[in-house]
Amino acid sequence: MPHPIVVTVICDGHRPDFVSDETTPNMARLKRAGTWFADHRGIFPSATRASSASIATGSWPRSHGLRGNTVALPVAGGHQVHDAGKPEFYDAYRDHFGRLLARRSLAERVSPLNGAILCSNVSPGAAFFHDSYGHGTLLHRELSYAPGRQPLKETIDAPPGSIGDALLADRFLAVLASNPPSIATLWLSEPDKTMHAFPLGSPEHLLALRAVDDHVGAVAQAVERLRDKGHDVLFLIGSDHGHEAVTQVIPIERRLFEAGFKTSLESSEIVVAPQGSSAFIHFGGSALSRRTEVASWLGEQPWAGRIISGEDLAELGQIPGDDLLAVDMAKSAGANRNGVPGLTAMAVRFSEQEDAIRRDCGMHGGLGPYETQPTLIAVGRGFEAGASIAKTSRIIDIAPTALAHLDLSLDELDGTALQRWP
Repeated sequence: MPHPIVVTVICDGHRPDFVSDETTPNMARLKRAGTWFADHRGIFPSATRASSASIATGSWPRSHGLRGNTVALPVAGGHQVHDAGKPEFYDAYRDHFGRLLARRSLAERVSPLNGAILCSNVSPGAAFFHDSYGHGTLLHRELSYAPGRQPLKETIDAPPGSIGDALLADRFLAVLASNPPSIATLWLSEPDKTMHAFPLGSPEHLLALRAVDDHVGAVAQAVERLRDKGHDVLFLIGSDHGHEAVTQVIPIERRLFEAGFKTSLESSEIVVAPQGSSAFIHFGGSALSRRTEVASWLGEQPWAGRIISGEDLAELGQIPGDDLLAVDMAKSAGANRNGVPGLTAMAVRFSEQEDAIRRDCGMHGGLGPYETQPTLIAVGRGFEAGASIAKTSRIIDIAPTALAHLDLSLDELDGTALQRWP
């Protein structure tokens, strides 16, 4: 039976200023066929794992609970830093909080209808936290499961990058053709993977964009076939964040040790959870009293931009706390070697070896104008062809927009249904 469907393709890290007839002809065509959101914005930090949770729940991190790409959890006398992208973090997070995300995902909300599928080629954490309680179907290299986290017998050999993206795109198209669910999401690892490894605007970056655009074009054709069968399809094409080019890499936790704030390099009383071009600094034990002193020291560092704490974090949609500071790494005017605007310093914990490798390549996680601007195009009922919306939209608006298309409740959401804007 024909039914309403929301089909979403997330092109991880894709910047809207790279949508053009020359670079991404399929996306450029869809931009003309639908509504273009000219001031679409991400969350803080502008990082994939927390962004995935925000897209799926329509909520800020302060509401769903996942702080960022790396997360510091309390231990005796301080904190321990975890990579939220690794499979083992899933259990560590649940063991600490006694729950997973605090807000319902799209997959949970549509489970009484025709269900949800996510074909994801990003990190396990970004995939798992998109549907933290396993209400939908997931196809991913680390774990593929049916609703209820029932393991699927098949394995998905999809490495991050273009090869894995192509494999998962084919699987996604097969699902749309055979048994389309209410919510169908394809999350590609490109162009993000290439943007991290090569300078923005490089031939490698542009080649990755063309491959991603080809997948978008194939999904657009599948959407038209669904419409021909009578399905009411809302097609969303977007990204989770943008990118800026790296100017320098700063090992913040090493610098805190060298400045005398940490008793040893490995000690847990002050730890840094890097988010790419921002970082959270967590204080525990006797170091709790040094937060103001550290904030003052950070304000003197040329590589540090805005220092954020307390309710200022809450205003950014983040989880406030008396035991942490956030630092947005310093932004610079100008462009990288390929003329791509948007420059930022990058945060790591200890390594002194990454500066030459990362320079001019893409990074995100902070509050810069390009890293906080992802892409969004909406094609379908409620969205005017050829329209360009100047009003600020956000990635937390994607879930309520999908729910409105499916005529479902918009309760417990921080975002707004975009087709209901005046």
